[in-house]
Amino acid sequence: MMSPTTTTTMPLVRELGLSSYALRQNTRVFLLGVRSYDKTHALFLTWGAMKSVTLRPLVAGALLVALAHGVTGCASRRPTVQLDFSRSAPPAAAFSDDRTRQIVRETRELMDLRAQDYLVGPDDVLTISIFEWELADETKTLDFRVSETGGISIPVLGEVTVAGQSLQQIQKTIEERMGKSGILQQPRVAVVIKEFRSRRISVVGAVPFPGVYALHRNVSTLMDMLTLAGGPNQDAGRVAYVVRSADEPGGAVRLTVDLNALLTSGDEDLNPVLCDGDVVYVPRAPLVYIYGEVKQAGGYALRESLCVLDAIALAGGFDELAARNDCRLIRRSGGTEQVMPINIRRIEKGRAPNLELRENDFIFVPKSPALIASGKAWDFLRGVFTFTYGLGPN
Repeated sequence: MMSPTTTTTMPLVRELGLSSYALRQNTRVFLLGVRSYDKTHALFLTWGAMKSVTLRPLVAGALLVALAHGVTGCASRRPTVQLDFSRSAPPAAAFSDDRTRQIVRETRELMDLRAQDYLVGPDDVLTISIFEWELADETKTLDFRVSETGGISIPVLGEVTVAGQSLQQIQKTIEERMGKSGILQQPRVAVVIKEFRSRRISVVGAVPFPGVYALHRNVSTLMDMLTLAGGPNQDAGRVAYVVRSADEPGGAVRLTVDLNALLTSGDEDLNPVLCDGDVVYVPRAPLVYIYGEVKQAGGYALRESLCVLDAIALAGGFDELAARNDCRLIRRSGGTEQVMPINIRRIEKGRAPNLELRENDFIFVPKSPALIASGKAWDFLRGVFTFTYGLGPN
């Protein structure tokens, strides 16, 4: 059964958060294992609980040092500029505009070409087999590259125009030409595509496999090309750009496609049909930066609307000594740096706006001078002094 003295001591020990202690007549309490954010509280508890008045001046001195350090630290803080960031700018180019949607709808009319047989074009390589052809100096299977003018040159037969024709049409044309010229009475011809080269689309930017892709169909779609390139990377932004050259006045046409909407909802109004020469560009997401007293400082992608509390969460939360009521938002634009103090505690309680971040914003979380001072004072007492006081009548 515990003595009245021990019973009186236990709440104090639990309040202090001590990891080891000894209870006996004239008990010694070793200052061990107190969490840093409890140190100031523990110092005041120690002051109130001590019956040995000779040690109170030591604790009082430690507390005065802590308070003095805190005041000095507050006075030496970097001055900030009071700015009005309540009107946050919208995310940069995060949505597809009406013009893009209209152009995409127009390109969808080309989807009929996708269901049709592939039409041969310049730079494609064809393999043509003529089964009855047994000339001494010729093989029955030959490869032909389609010229820029759209033709191939077959020995004995001469130039044959093949551009814009399907494989079946080319086969029929060669057989008819051979039959009419008397080369073969009943020629049997087979035509296959050895290399697809006439239609190419480039995919560049934040994708796993950027490069130039040859189409095996007449047309493709943005979704198909992103799939071939491995999809957007983790650091990809929210939009993709499709750039295509235009013959009409005005030059190239650029479509802005909301990748989030395309990949999550499959909106056909955001999935343009792509043709030869189109370029798909997936830019990397802009970054915001969090540094100071957070668990994982660094740059974080600004893919969607991101606010201060979201950024802190991405950084893993605060470290032990973070000054939550004295953070700073640093915004650089036009060669100037603007600094705004932000109080995270007030934001968490709904008493201050959770500001929306912009590209290249910095959030700085400083150390709390009060927590540093109280920690030093507590470490001073814990490391130097072992105090003794009576826990009951002597």
